[in-house]
Amino acid sequence: MERLLVLAAPDRPTLGAVRHLPGLQAAEAAGQLWLRGLPATGELPLPVRALPAVQAYELDAQGRLFAAGQRTPTALLPNLTWQPLAEFVPLEIPTAALPAQVAPRYQVRLVPSGRAQAGAALLTTLAAWQAYAEAAPESRLRPLRFAASAEGQVLVLGTPLPPLASQEYWQQGNLLLPAGFDFEAALLGPLLAQQLNAEADALLLFSPDGSWERVPLAHLVPATRSAVRLTVASFE
Repeated sequence: MERLLVLAAPDRPTLGAVRHLPGLQAAEAAGQLWLRGLPATGELPLPVRALPAVQAYELDAQGRLFAAGQRTPTALLPNLTWQPLAEFVPLEIPTAALPAQVAPRYQVRLVPSGRAQAGAALLTTLAAWQAYAEAAPESRLRPLRFAASAEGQVLVLGTPLPPLASQEYWQQGNLLLPAGFDFEAALLGPLLAQQLNAEADALLLFSPDGSWERVPLAHLVPATRSAVRLTVASFE
């Protein structure tokens, strides 16, 4: 009736890459993550095939699990508490404070920049983003990715950026700076990237006053209408 995947519990962040796909549910038990709602036949979507699954099963109407390609069941589906994937892996932009052991010895300051750069990201409201996503052609959504914060703000990345009332950002590596601003010292950008994001697994989103937020790359999802609707539904 359907296919299931099993992942190791530490791989939960990787599920963010498929949370936009409709109908998926997840559960956790005994250090394993279970993903269901996959069609019984046909090729799985590329983001699903890219997941680091440790086991794949086919599930029949009696709750029996069959290893891929086998006709004899190997186990019964455990009694699990299932959640929609959008709830199991919520989207958010967590706020981070500068850790004491790596904080710069002076306050980070941004100053007006004398050079212009192309915008790489924007920060807007969930309502404005939803209205745009519902009306825009798919060709305009396809190059974009987004993540939503618990406060209802949405960070959108890609080219071309949508024409929304928003704060636009320039990109320096994995740093996002408000358009029109730059660090007061040229070497400060690479230094902050090394100290605050050594694993390069996140974007650092700066405000004009020098404060910043950490946006894990795993929280960015493709800008599809279904992904936007699921995000809006999670707030409702």
